[in-house]
Amino acid sequence: MAKQIPALTGIRFIAAASVAISHGGVWFFAGNRLTLDLNIVTLALFGMSLFFTLSGFVIQYNYGAAIARCPRKAIPEFLVARVGRIYPLFVVLFLVELLTGPMVWHWLLGTPEQAAGGFSWHIVPFELGMVQSWFFANVAGAPPIYQFESVGRVSWSVSAEWFFYLAFPIVCPFLSRIRTVSGSILCAIGAVTIELGIDLTVWILQSRINLFATHAYGTETSLPNFRTSLLVWIVYFDPFCRVWEFFLGCSLAKLHELWLAQNFRPSRVLLDTLAGIGVVAVAWVFWFSAHEPPLGLEMSFFDIVRYNIALAAPVALILVATAQPLSTAGRLLSARWLVFLGEASFGLYLVHSVIYQRFPLVRWQTSSELLGHLGALALAFAVATCLAVLLHFIFEAPARRLIRGCLQRSSAEHRRRVIRLGCAGFVTLILAAVIYAVQAVTGDHLTQQGLSVVAATYGGNCRWISVHGNATRALAAACSGKYECTFTVRTEQIGDPAPGCAKDFMAAWICKGDRTIRSTSFRADSGFGSTVQLSCDH
Repeated sequence: MAKQIPALTGIRFIAAASVAISHGGVWFFAGNRLTLDLNIVTLALFGMSLFFTLSGFVIQYNYGAAIARCPRKAIPEFLVARVGRIYPLFVVLFLVELLTGPMVWHWLLGTPEQAAGGFSWHIVPFELGMVQSWFFANVAGAPPIYQFESVGRVSWSVSAEWFFYLAFPIVCPFLSRIRTVSGSILCAIGAVTIELGIDLTVWILQSRINLFATHAYGTETSLPNFRTSLLVWIVYFDPFCRVWEFFLGCSLAKLHELWLAQNFRPSRVLLDTLAGIGVVAVAWVFWFSAHEPPLGLEMSFFDIVRYNIALAAPVALILVATAQPLSTAGRLLSARWLVFLGEASFGLYLVHSVIYQRFPLVRWQTSSELLGHLGALALAFAVATCLAVLLHFIFEAPARRLIRGCLQRSSAEHRRRVIRLGCAGFVTLILAAVIYAVQAVTGDHLTQQGLSVVAATYGGNCRWISVHGNATRALAAACSGKYECTFTVRTEQIGDPAPGCAKDFMAAWICKGDRTIRSTSFRADSGFGSTVQLSCDH
């Protein structure tokens, strides 16, 4: 095992805290300002890009040489170590939440329609097998990643990480052949370029992807619904896209290894300059996000890259500096208290939503209310952090040692038997996931005559994710199945997502036998009380 780099553990806490604070911001003090909402969400996007890139760095740094030298022995040990690292805490928290959550009680009472939105028992095996983010399907009106509450909804990244771990032994021999600093830099640039190419392809083909989702999976999976859309899954949740951020981190670790082998120490000025450029680039993404309009029927290229490589690329520069103890970032992130909290960062990532959901849902309208809600967020974050530290020492770390110890004490024959059974079970699970995903694509979901409402949003100019599609059900109940429909925008049916803000209204629909999504909208000063005309006449 390579010598540990404390700063990389410290920055893990920064990643987990970014996600936790972002989710808390949405829960506790999301107001009626679009700028605030966009920056809250961007903080979580930053945390996830930091997680994925950092994971690649740490995995290559700790296991790359051993796997390249003796793959038959090192790969099973690597995978067991990874299972011991992420699986025990995840599966225990997930099962506790599953068995104590509202969906179970509604199921026992015979009222499954009241359960948490999108819940389906079919996804439980895929969740426990950590493959739920590997495929897209419309299950009870939501993709697999949104089937459960707090632990289930953040565990998509655990599923993505598991994909990265399985892909790592495939690229490890290639990385071992890189002998020069320029080669490792080119490898990092290649990873960024490939992910940019994926984003560019999605941007160019987004209309076709949107139409395919609408006809194959239903209107809920088109872009205007955002969280359940196929487009967002491809660029954010899909591990086949995000794996390039992991490979970017692997390339940075290879660069670090080569510097160590050559006894080369970059100057502090160079390292601080790299970190500074990275911080400025991240700040620019935040600034640009705050000045972006709300999403409509299409995503801009910036909207797409912001979900992955636009933040991962500057994060890479920060990590290069952080890994060097001489740099300012390396010294600051090596603080003992930060490293201590970094050890429990995985627990914080899993439990913060559980804690937040035990607090009342609030919205702020005045500055005094905002201060109060900030205090509530600080308290909830502190409780989540303390619980994460407790879980780390009493369960997470002992479970990891137990699993790795069992492997070391077992005989060679027993190891081979466990590996065969594990591989057979996992392959069976993957085949089941493929079958499940293929069955979800049943052709044309638009079976009714007339029009089908795709999405409707009231106040999208005031809020972003949390209100996107908030008027869909009301509009669908009034208009779906008709050839012409008139709908009046009223808060009695939709609610008021942002009091005090002049709200616009957007509606999108598709007609039977048509291959285009139609839309109409009203300005912010004329949304309430406006009459919307939906028609299938050409």
